[in-house]
Amino acid sequence: GKRSLVNTHAANPGAMSGATQALVATLAIVFVLVLMWAMVPTEQTLAFTFPNVVVLRGFGSEAIEPISFDNNTLPTIETGQASRFNGIYQFDPLFYHKSLDRFIPWEDREKASIWSCTMFCSPANTTAPDVKLALVHTTPAEKKNLWYLLELRDGDANSPVIYARSKFRKYPTYRVPWMTVTPGGDIKPHDLQEVHLITAWDAFRFDTPLKWGCTVAVIAGGALFWRSRREWD
Repeated sequence: GKRSLVNTHAANPGAMSGATQALVATLAIVFVLVLMWAMVPTEQTLAFTFPNVVVLRGFGSEAIEPISFDNNTLPTIETGQASRFNGIYQFDPLFYHKSLDRFIPWEDREKASIWSCTMFCSPANTTAPDVKLALVHTTPAEKKNLWYLLELRDGDANSPVIYARSKFRKYPTYRVPWMTVTPGGDIKPHDLQEVHLITAWDAFRFDTPLKWGCTVAVIAGGALFWRSRREWD
């Protein structure tokens, strides 16, 4: 009886190593699929500018004073509500809301690209029907590219509500500084220094020591795993 128990325990390491390999392989497949979903360009050309997924970060550090599409001041969004805007936004070429035409006329829709709130984010108004939160990139004129964060509400005369916008850039890019919106007049906008967009593409911009370190760690970890796998075989 003792001998069979010892033999059972002796066989376990091999079984565990096989299970470990299957787990690692499964996680690797899931990681690759998620990475592909996040990284695929929105344009089917070599001159692509935006990925399928962008991540909005930084809201919640200060209160936001939104405006309506026709520049009327709206009630302040406190920090707790503003933090809901942070999250994952996916490119939505078929995005539609009946109030969007008030802000971007239908004939100018070709100048706009829209990413809708997908995960870990939500609009400030959670009770109104058909509420959508979206990031909109538009080119109103040549060499004038900017982003808006909009909330679109059905049956609301102020919709779309504008929470923030980026500064103008000559070329389309997601790496932009953000600022508040104002109704005009003597009220001046100020920078939202904590707000920014990040994407999976940034992981492959080797522009910081941390990214270089992580890359080396991943390569080293993969080499060690491959070596241990050969030893198991």
